Amino acid sequence: MTGYASTGWSYIAVSDAGGTLRDLSPWVESVGPLGQALTGRDVAGVNDTSARTVAGVAAAQEFTLSGRWDDTPEIGPDAVLSAIVGCSVAIEYGPVGSAIGQRRVSGMFVCLSYRISSRAGEPVRFEVTFRQDGPVELGVW
Repeated sequence: MTGYASTGWSYIAVSDAGGTLRDLSPWVESVGPLGQALTGRDVAGVNDTSARTVAGVAAAQEFTLSGRWDDTPEIGPDAVLSAIVGCSVAIEYGPVGSAIGQRRVSGMFVCLSYRISSRAGEPVRFEVTFRQDGPVELGVW
């Protein structure tokens, strides 16, 4: 098995209501699974002795972002995310950063929910859920 250690920090940018990509990396602590996913089509025939599947269309995947809430005007997660619920926005994700040659996942996603939570004595947190709205591209920076 080959592999390499992750070098760098994840990068995540979400378009604000005006269409400007905003880097939310300083506040995001968790990115739910994001990549490419396809539906499967069962093509087994009556005389087949095992299941047969072919790749179907892209699945409408959902993923979440969560982290520390901040209401910094224009650039903080509250300013960006609270204004895009119900909107389709561009998202760029770099699992190990945004350096040239690193993996980039990008596409359009509808913001389904934006929620804020807190507990006494603990930092305020946010969670936002997105659903795929078109093809997702696995590329490089």
